[in-house]
Amino acid sequence: MRILFDHQIYSNQNYGGISRYFYELSKGLTSLGNECQNSIYFSENEFMKDREFFNSRSFIPFQFKGRQKVKEHLNQLVSNRLLKKGNYDVFHPTYYDPYFLNTKPASKPFVVTFYDLIHEKFSDRYPTLLANMDEVIASRKVMLKNASKVIAISHNTKKDIIDYYGIPEERVSVTHLASSFLPNTLAPDSHWGDYILFVGNRLGYKNFALFLEAVQPLLLREKSLKLICAGGGKFNDEEQKLIGKLGVEKQLLQIPVDDKRLATLYTNALFFVFPSLYEGFGLPALEAFNCHCPTILSNVSSLPEIGQDAALYVDPENHADILQKCEQFYYDPKLRDEYREKGHQQAAKFSWERVSSETLDIYKSAL
Repeated sequence: MRILFDHQIYSNQNYGGISRYFYELSKGLTSLGNECQNSIYFSENEFMKDREFFNSRSFIPFQFKGRQKVKEHLNQLVSNRLLKKGNYDVFHPTYYDPYFLNTKPASKPFVVTFYDLIHEKFSDRYPTLLANMDEVIASRKVMLKNASKVIAISHNTKKDIIDYYGIPEERVSVTHLASSFLPNTLAPDSHWGDYILFVGNRLGYKNFALFLEAVQPLLLREKSLKLICAGGGKFNDEEQKLIGKLGVEKQLLQIPVDDKRLATLYTNALFFVFPSLYEGFGLPALEAFNCHCPTILSNVSSLPEIGQDAALYVDPENHADILQKCEQFYYDPKLRDEYREKGHQQAAKFSWERVSSETLDIYKSAL
């Protein structure tokens, strides 16, 4: 089968979960004997460096006003040219812009992947964090109306799509994601010591502020214990004020990470906490499982679906519940060992080979 992927996510994301998804999908589908074409000409995305699958070029190396828009426009011209040619069986856009609807031959099906409905579910609660909310939702509506098939990355996301947009259940298929992370036995930095791990963005629905308030008593009681925030950028002014107010500034570290360093952090953490109010899948949970890291997850959205019995669960808006579960792991090494093994077993259920095979079946059903 000939599959065409477009430029969208590779134009807008230098590194991240969605571009990783399409990179792994391209590799997996190719290994199954399919022909994958990526219509991307200019990109700084990390995955574009794999010349076996991509032949993109770095864009003009200096900054200027409108640089991003120029890059996107040029890449869209390339995508439209390939779409018009029609030398593919299925088109899979990498994000939600329906620019191609007047370019793609009507006979060629397209499949779209939905990752979450954060904009739809949290627009009232976090309006300033969800940029271009109305535009995103309008684009999603158009994509759902016209797509031959829709892929959801969890059953919870499928339910959200059906509930919010009212599309027929049979048009939505589920393929869970996977993680390529492996335990990294490199020694942690000496100043880390014993630490709890928090990964990624901390704002809004990621619920970091409430989590920090909840775990404060444990940090104050155990002065040698640290809380490491991997990625997510430096603490902003509001976060620094909260950290100072809680008296834990000497116990918090924010560390920039790449995959290798993040795997080291997972592998050496006492445990990982993911207190998010909503996830479409929850990839950090799977990364932690792969790295044998004991894990605490919110009991909401897709997280129980992904974690099953391999994690402890908390009500993400209940301070006492979060503190209790953190104390359980901190004071019970045997319990941590038990959940290391449970996580390892759960992670084995997810693979990119499975993602690719299931996605290929969906493509075939769209023809």
